Amino acid sequence: MGRQLIYPMEERYQEYLSDESKMVGKADSISFPENEGEILEIIAEMNACHTPVTIQGGKTGIAGCAVPARGHVLNLSHMNQVKAFNKTAQGEALLKVEPGMTLLELKKAIKKLKTEEELFWPPDPTESSSTVGGIASCGAKGICSRLYGDTRKYIQAARVIQWDGSVKEIKRGETTVSFLGREKDLLDVYLGGEGMFGILAELTLRLEPRPKEMWGISFFFEKKEDAFTFADNLMTEDLQVEGASIAAAEYMDRATIDAIEERKEMMTALKELPDVGAEVAAMIYIEIHGMEEEAVEEIAEILMELAVRCDSDPDRAWAVSGETEIEKMRVFRHAAAESANLLIEKIRQREPRITKLGTDMSLDKEDFQSVIAKYEADIAQEGLKACIFGHIGGNHLHINILPEDYEEYEKGCKLFEAWAKEIAAQQGKVVTEHGVGKLKKPLFLQTASKDCIEEIQRLKHTYDPAGMWNPENMI
Repeated sequence: MGRQLIYPMEERYQEYLSDESKMVGKADSISFPENEGEILEIIAEMNACHTPVTIQGGKTGIAGCAVPARGHVLNLSHMNQVKAFNKTAQGEALLKVEPGMTLLELKKAIKKLKTEEELFWPPDPTESSSTVGGIASCGAKGICSRLYGDTRKYIQAARVIQWDGSVKEIKRGETTVSFLGREKDLLDVYLGGEGMFGILAELTLRLEPRPKEMWGISFFFEKKEDAFTFADNLMTEDLQVEGASIAAAEYMDRATIDAIEERKEMMTALKELPDVGAEVAAMIYIEIHGMEEEAVEEIAEILMELAVRCDSDPDRAWAVSGETEIEKMRVFRHAAAESANLLIEKIRQREPRITKLGTDMSLDKEDFQSVIAKYEADIAQEGLKACIFGHIGGNHLHINILPEDYEEYEKGCKLFEAWAKEIAAQQGKVVTEHGVGKLKKPLFLQTASKDCIEEIQRLKHTYDPAGMWNPENMI
């Protein structure tokens, strides 16, 4: 007799009704399959009673993608095994994994591989408990996407369970579908599809040689305008040196720094870092990757000279190298998002209707200073508090509104709507890497073209005609 697979949504499972968006949903039942066979059993039962399914991983999302609207929760966190590793005739290193494997587990698994050169998976969101399946479903990128690009480049194939319980192997480049008048790889329908088209039961990841040199430098600025100038110069200066490149360029304002400093004593990895002086108005973290130390050092020297021109003292910068020290810098950067989430959770204790209000918009046609000045002016005009951090490339900033009450929350929502319309009108992106989910669906539907929405609806009808997967997401 097999083990019980489906459980009623009792009190002990209430944590699976929400994610880091702080949105709370509802469901009738939940399951934690440990293999593909168990998924198929569960899906057969859900199909028999016409029950929709919300696919869930590590619950680290901030758009409510994995928050159930109704029906059943299929949590894949117990499916976290490596299935196979091989090298193709062309020399590509491919690792097959289950979708519930976390980034931390993935890194450990890659270290155990017996290979001639050290490998890594370039997509690297700062949340180490996020799952590979969640990253693939939402199109998360991480701070080093400036150098390595879109996550889809590093996923070669997927094993997909469809609405009727059939299983399909999809390999990159084998099948295309029409989307907005262009041919789109079928695999990319599922990657970034937010679980609306099927279950990613297995993913084949393309690994790359790990850079031999990794340096990180945090620059501090007493005037935020100097940080803005430094950021704009990063986009215009020639910082390409053969054998090395800037992998990450991250901005943090003073409110973000204060939120992190308040939590320092609770995080062991942060305790070892010096305090950020009260005189600092903003900081910018740069990560340099390369195969040659001389090339990395050359870029670091250019950055130091640029910092001096922007009135940042290079002697006060945090400069580190090597994977262990770099990880401390990334923990500090991740603490920005984590601190904002915790502040929202505190506010929710007073007003449970409040959810996370964080932007995922980008606008690369403007200079950094203009974009951030616009955000700050609008926030000040509405009398709101916020912390601002994010990727300098593409002006992809995360503006986290911190409302004191529901009235301020509603003001923040209206501000987000106004920003979304303005950015869409300037051909920017309203949603970049966090997904649309349920929280950002109103913004998406207001700003996406009619043709785009109709095409997504067509794909949904084609690949999920029964409306089985992730109800209420995106469209």
